[in-house]
Amino acid sequence: MSVMTNVAYILSLIAPLFSYLKEEDYVSMQQNPAWQDVRAAAGAPLQEALSLPTWSARSSFQNELLVPGMPLAAMPVESLYKAWSTQQGNAFGATRGLYLGDPARHLSQVYRELAIEVPAEFASMPDHLTLELELLALLLDAGNGEAARQLAADHLDWLDEYDAALADRADMAAHNEALPSVRRRNLLDGIAFLRALAALAQRTVGEALAFANAAEGEAVAV
Repeated sequence: MSVMTNVAYILSLIAPLFSYLKEEDYVSMQQNPAWQDVRAAAGAPLQEALSLPTWSARSSFQNELLVPGMPLAAMPVESLYKAWSTQQGNAFGATRGLYLGDPARHLSQVYRELAIEVPAEFASMPDHLTLELELLALLLDAGNGEAARQLAADHLDWLDEYDAALADRADMAAHNEALPSVRRRNLLDGIAFLRALAALAQRTVGEALAFANAAEGEAVAV
């Protein structure tokens, strides 16, 4: 398996876990032996943290962390972590925490050019991390290193901010004495899982960038 294909494979496996999943889809992932490839690729110390939670735990934490508008929501959507627009004179330009910013509008255009239909549940967030990782995997699998490099550079530079948001939610959950103990434990375990997943995503994206840059350098040298 080539480096690009291997990176695409890992990205395609982890991408869905950043979004709200139905039970049958999650159980299918639990039963997929390929998840052990993900954990093996992650290595220590992420490997242990990337053990898939039970459906009960997953259902509990995704209802609070991956649903827009919930008090503890930490949505992995690029626009939320960047200035809404870089266009001069825009009333919301420097505002953060809004959906459908510049990244979303740009990716919507990319999807149209590639004839990719954005699922209805992502209509208000075409720059959701699940979609971005799936698109990166698609480009890598197709051998389009230059497009993959550009996507990673333009749209996957916000994962540190997402990790900080998750850390903040962990602190909120840990100090909320009103939360029942089981619910708090599910939240903290879920946040730890998502942070490990995001760390692996960031590392894998970095590998994709490094490989694409190296391939571009070789092409220029030739």
